[in-house]
Amino acid sequence: MTCIDFVPLRYPFRVKQKNSSLYILDLHGRDYYCFRLSYPNIKVENAFASRGNGPEDFLSVENIRLNNSGIIYLLDANKETISFFNPEKDTVYNRIKLPQELIRSLDFALINDSLFAIADYTGKCRLHIMDSNGKILYQLYHIPTKKKKSNNISGIVLAQAWRSFMDYNPNNGILAMATQLGQVIEIYNLRTNETVNILYGKFGEPQFVSQGGYAIPNGIMGYSDIHVGNKAIYAVFWGTSFKDIQKNPFNTKEGGKIVQVFSLEGKPIKQYTLDRHITGFSIDEKNNKMIALDVNSDNQIVEYQL
Repeated sequence: MTCIDFVPLRYPFRVKQKNSSLYILDLHGRDYYCFRLSYPNIKVENAFASRGNGPEDFLSVENIRLNNSGIIYLLDANKETISFFNPEKDTVYNRIKLPQELIRSLDFALINDSLFAIADYTGKCRLHIMDSNGKILYQLYHIPTKKKKSNNISGIVLAQAWRSFMDYNPNNGILAMATQLGQVIEIYNLRTNETVNILYGKFGEPQFVSQGGYAIPNGIMGYSDIHVGNKAIYAVFWGTSFKDIQKNPFNTKEGGKIVQVFSLEGKPIKQYTLDRHITGFSIDEKNNKMIALDVNSDNQIVEYQL
């Protein structure tokens, strides 16, 4: 494990590596939400996605995606947009307004340069497939709950409880989702639109109560990031109970110490126990390395040899 010195961010949440650059999303950025850093010699090269109310500004950034040409896609849940950012010209050159039928979209995946997968929060499906004009082309799958839906729990509340983080690999067509609450990983093949596997871990599906139209969690914090590689699926797991968080709210570490590795079919391969808690990560399968983010330390960028 190697710690890399870097100016502390408020809440580094996502990291993407492309060639000799790292792209980091600061979920609670002061002036900017995103940063490009040189790698492996860490140095800030650029800050972008400025925070503000202006036409070029962002009210939030939930995730960051990169295509093969280097174009960056940013999801702003508050403005309900996906922005296309050109790092060479340092400008947002296009913005998609998300369809009105979506409810505060909190994650998305880039299928190709003209298609996106967006998580559903209405409870009607699991994923929306949207084109680059902001039009929903079709919907896929359903929330894989084993419990019968209670009459007093709406689809929206159920979808809130099943909020999941996602990733897609265009090389194999696999999209995987990991629940923020509970311990469920969903694996889908978007080339065939088939469900590959639904993995229920020790803690099972998200535990919650419906109160005032919201899902109030009462189980555990589950996953916070997932990566679909060419060879395997990687996910970071917290496993922290809300009871423990309530007992020691100021002493609870943010992030998880467990990185689980599954085959593309969902078979468990191995599990890493880290020496620190991480929130987001990026996997370099070619060099067997993981770059991870630790919000609890001044050394927020950590590199592991897997």
